[in-house]
Amino acid sequence: MDHTMTPEEMAAGRAALMGGNVGGNFDLLVKEAHGSTIVDMNGKEYLDCTSQAWSMNIGFSHPKVIAAVQEQVTHYMHIRTSFETIPKLMLSKRLAEMAPGKLKKVSYCLHGGNAIEGAIKLAIRNNPGKSKFITFYDGYHGRTFTSMNMCWPHPNNGFVSYMNAPVRVPQAYCYRCPMGKTCGYPACGLQCANFLEDAVKNAVDGGPCALIMEPIQGNGGMIEYPKEFYKAVRDICDRNNMLLIWDEIQTAFGRPGTYFSSERYGVVPDVLVFGKALGGGFPIAGFLSNEDLQPLALGDQSFTFAHFPVSMAAANATLEVMEEEDICGQFREKGAYATKRLLAMKDKHDCIGDVRGPGLMIGVELVRSKETKEKFCEAEAYFVSEAFKRGVIVGGSKYAGLGNVVKLKPPAVITYKELDSVLDLYDELFTEIDKML
Repeated sequence: MDHTMTPEEMAAGRAALMGGNVGGNFDLLVKEAHGSTIVDMNGKEYLDCTSQAWSMNIGFSHPKVIAAVQEQVTHYMHIRTSFETIPKLMLSKRLAEMAPGKLKKVSYCLHGGNAIEGAIKLAIRNNPGKSKFITFYDGYHGRTFTSMNMCWPHPNNGFVSYMNAPVRVPQAYCYRCPMGKTCGYPACGLQCANFLEDAVKNAVDGGPCALIMEPIQGNGGMIEYPKEFYKAVRDICDRNNMLLIWDEIQTAFGRPGTYFSSERYGVVPDVLVFGKALGGGFPIAGFLSNEDLQPLALGDQSFTFAHFPVSMAAANATLEVMEEEDICGQFREKGAYATKRLLAMKDKHDCIGDVRGPGLMIGVELVRSKETKEKFCEAEAYFVSEAFKRGVIVGGSKYAGLGNVVKLKPPAVITYKELDSVLDLYDELFTEIDKML
């Protein structure tokens, strides 16, 4: 394919593109990408610290993924879901062997939002007569109509009035305790978990069908909970006969330093939703479910390209790369290194309220005052914009200008030299933001 266009052709293409499917406003026309680097049409290089929405954990253009895809397309590209393929059977076997506990049944699609909808269907099928779901404040679960409904709403969402809203409850956001506690954890006694159980028992007509949660909130601001909270949520779900659905679309396959969050928290959900990083840059998503659950009926979660062999070949190669290159270990080690540097910056800069997150899933919360913890949303926007101008692609939290958390989530293959250059820029930008206080 010709990768050149005239300015007039590019302008026509931009004019034809509907804005609703654009998640940001980076003025970057991509020519190529490799490792942790994106190169624009003028040859300027950018270090990508977003991993392209969590998808490039093993880096751009990994040769093993490229080889697997090239090999697959010489045999066939598309086979619909009614037929078996070797890539599908291999991947299914791998995932069932890797998954924690009794998560031994897998369903596929291409996008995380569709996978969330599949998990919702499965929960309804296994809890007939119950239609309500519970989600957490600041949660994010996708942009299909149903998955958007499960997200924490923001002011610009014009679809809210059409949705059957879930019951939303406070999460264990210890830096900003939603219960108003100032004593901190564990002195608080996990009152947020007590609130959850009260909501289940008293605020949901007929009892809830399931609770949907991210083990670590990504879009909400890299919020990880106390380990005890995960166990409390599991117990509440068990006592009240509702399924626990973990949305691991952003966390599964290495990002926090483990393949799945169960390894970190000692809790196994009933349904685990995955996506993004598994494909090594190719679209694939789905969910793993407890083998004792009643499966979906034939056709309930069937999409034309759901079992796309090319994506499954890429996913198999990605899992091999993860093992051969110890991607989880790289995330742990480089994450610990980055966190140590950022914590030192926290002591140095007045604008940093909190540094948090495991592996290379780090959030830096920007505040106007460390004492009042007033959010500094304008600083997040400034940081993201200025970092881009200086050759580093960074993401912020939430939507609609409501976020105040700068993220650090590059691919695991980022070198220490590259990581140091990124962290040096973070330090420089925090100094500039301090002057804005």
